Amino acid sequence: MDSDMAVPQLDQFVLTVRNLANSGDNRELIEYLSKQSETLHKYVTNLDSVLEALDVHENSITVLTVLGVKATAQKPPDIPGVQYHTAIATQINDFVITISEDELRVLAEPLANVMKSMLTNLGDMEKPMSAIPIIRRAICKLQEKPYQLTQLHCLLCQACLMSNNLKPALSLLDQDIYVLGTDEPGVTFDPKFFLSYYYLGGVIYTAMKNYSRAITFFEIALTTLLPMLSQIMIESYKKFVLVSIIHLGTVPALPKLSPALIERVLKPVCQAYLDIIPAYQSGDPEELQRTIHKYHDVYLRDNNKGLVKQVVKALHRKNILKLTNTFLNMSISDLAQRINLPNIVEAEEHLMAMIESGEIYGKINRKEGTIMFNDPPKKYEDPSVLKKILDEVTNKISFSSTVRMMDEAILINPLFVKKTSSEDDGLSLGQSSSKSYQA
Repeated sequence: MDSDMAVPQLDQFVLTVRNLANSGDNRELIEYLSKQSETLHKYVTNLDSVLEALDVHENSITVLTVLGVKATAQKPPDIPGVQYHTAIATQINDFVITISEDELRVLAEPLANVMKSMLTNLGDMEKPMSAIPIIRRAICKLQEKPYQLTQLHCLLCQACLMSNNLKPALSLLDQDIYVLGTDEPGVTFDPKFFLSYYYLGGVIYTAMKNYSRAITFFEIALTTLLPMLSQIMIESYKKFVLVSIIHLGTVPALPKLSPALIERVLKPVCQAYLDIIPAYQSGDPEELQRTIHKYHDVYLRDNNKGLVKQVVKALHRKNILKLTNTFLNMSISDLAQRINLPNIVEAEEHLMAMIESGEIYGKINRKEGTIMFNDPPKKYEDPSVLKKILDEVTNKISFSSTVRMMDEAILINPLFVKKTSSEDDGLSLGQSSSKSYQA
């Protein structure tokens, strides 16, 4: 070790981890590292010298542990935050570049924890975008197949959402997943990474208005077989309800969640979302607004206020569609009054958006303030319509296959088996109170 480090405790630390690494006893090394956290945090300003004294290939576990301490320790007061956390991110990136794929796969879960701290710090410095290329590079090295889910997929989604830069995540999200984690011996895959990925992926697709794909992602998170209902699954259900209403005008039944389960488990914590379903289906904008007003604070707290506004717009579109079946033409002011819109301008905005999207067919006469509705020009024999139907069928088949394979993978996951084997009556999905839900 370099002589410029005048810290005997760290000299001894380096000597010990080298000897343990050479002995090949990783279990003893990991146990030793877990007991050195206090020492490493105490001398955090000297840890760069520790890193210089260690060979990244021979001491990969130790190097990653030290990087994790640097990422979680309190920043030295004499170094600017951006400079400090950017430097740590660079060290983590260098670690990912230097280490081999096989070495990195063994360290997948601790690497995810270190990168999570890195992202949090960069987010606090308003630099979350800097984490995206680092995480993507690590994913590429962890993946053996493009359809393999790693512990870092959800972290990339989080980085993209934090930086409001969603496109980098699409190359992963658009690829269907069939394999969880790696086949490396002794490496398990925690289902939390799976749930987080599908929940955050659904959020990204929702933000990009790809509602069909968003519903699929939320549904996978909801219907995956786990020993208990997690907070992520609850949040998925809330968004599943809202996005389904916006896109489909109804909320599909979830095959693995029985009505009794929804009544017993979800109702106590999702009442605001369950109540919005009949309010929308009533077709009465005032009834919907009363429900929204009643649960305003809930939607605000859940960061779902924007989606709730989209539900209101969806009801207006639904009521406009009803009018197209009744009238050939009508004044826009009359239309605004019938569907409870505040003014003609907003009515025109809804009409233009629906005409442009192909939801209705018509022509607005602004001079006379009227709208003339036309019959749809396309029939079901049209190739484009048939292609759309085929794509929907293919998507549903793919979704069903994905959920089945995910269930099978989780059922043989050691963490899942250990949890379920301790239960007296099998799965405990929803048997605990809402206060015991775990994220």
